[in-house]
Amino acid sequence: MKILILRLSSLGDIVLTQPICAWLREHYPQARIDYMVKEQYLELVPLLGCSLNPIAYQKSTKAHLDLKKEQYDLVLDLHAKLSTWLLRMAAQGEKSVVYNKERSRRRKIVKGRRELAISSTVELYKSALDKIFDPVSLHSPRLYPPEDTILPALKTAAKRILIFPGALHYTKRYPSLSYKQLIDLSPKDWQYIILGSPGEAALCEDIARGNQGLSLAGKLSFSQILALMQSADWVISADSGPMHLAAGLGRPQIAIFGATHPSLGFAPLNPKAHILAADLACQPCSLHGSKHCPENHFNCMRLIKPEQILEILQGSE
Repeated sequence: MKILILRLSSLGDIVLTQPICAWLREHYPQARIDYMVKEQYLELVPLLGCSLNPIAYQKSTKAHLDLKKEQYDLVLDLHAKLSTWLLRMAAQGEKSVVYNKERSRRRKIVKGRRELAISSTVELYKSALDKIFDPVSLHSPRLYPPEDTILPALKTAAKRILIFPGALHYTKRYPSLSYKQLIDLSPKDWQYIILGSPGEAALCEDIARGNQGLSLAGKLSFSQILALMQSADWVISADSGPMHLAAGLGRPQIAIFGATHPSLGFAPLNPKAHILAADLACQPCSLHGSKHCPENHFNCMRLIKPEQILEILQGSE
């Protein structure tokens, strides 16, 4: 049995496919399961467990033609974009299925249909398996970091809290000033570590500067980030990829929603998660966030006060 999974990006979306991978591995223990992603996410694939074979996505004609030679028994498209449609056509698997993105329902939610909701993106991915298997039951995403991961030396702290302030779009980011206020309000024996991609280094360094913060943005691998999460007391993030990393480890976390909303199916699947959302009438205003607030007030983030976050951090999990 040869299976190809297509999910080219991004961080959180790849993590949310883990239950699909686990189901396939459980039911086809001897299968070769190839997982195709963009090159920057190759290291993430082994962390999903399930003995997956990572393959780097290439746009070349040769790479597409080579797929047909693999003679896949099953191709699962968990991305549903033009790029993965081309890959499916090239692979010509014996069976080929694509997941239901619920585009129409999500558009209605963004337009104000507050009675509608999507339970989880994992359930949407499950729709691909449901087309060819019955019954299908999935667990929440789980991640499996290596046990021998080496981390930078860190000082001892009463509490270690990780902050991931970045997100692709501005309206998904909790304001830097609010993060700074949170750190200023916190006990001085707490340590805040600010993390993000290399492109978010300036943002992270700005938040860490002048406080008991340490920026490690762009300096850690995926394995190191997961190992650091395991050593932390709390993880704070926007509706972003790191939110799903923390959930996949079952860590105590705070997820802050602005332009988006848990009703779109993006909430962390983690009983230890605290979700902060202002639940305004204009929320969600978009599926993935945007460059500016359409209402020009950004109250979805401004109404979430640092004191609220601090109260959660001071409490129990």
